Amino acid sequence: MKIVSNIFFISAVVFLSGALIFFEIGMRAMRRQLEIKEKKSTKIAIRFLITSVLLFGISGLLAIFA
Repeated sequence: MKIVSNIFFISAVVFLSGALIFFEIGMRAMRRQLEIKEKKSTKIAIRFLITSVLLFGISGLLAIFA
C-alpha cells in the first residue's frame, strides 16, 4: 500500500509541475495579448491543478489507512 501511495504522490507532483508550466504559458500569452492561447493554457492548468489535488488526497488517504 505504501508503494501505491508513493506512486500517487509522485504523479501528483508531476501534475502540479505541469499546472505551473501551463499557468506560466498563459501568463506569457496574456502579456502578449494572445487571448485564445491564454484561455486554452489556463483551462489546461486548472485541470492539472484539480487532478494534482485529487492525487494528493488519494495519496494521503492511502498513507493514513495503510
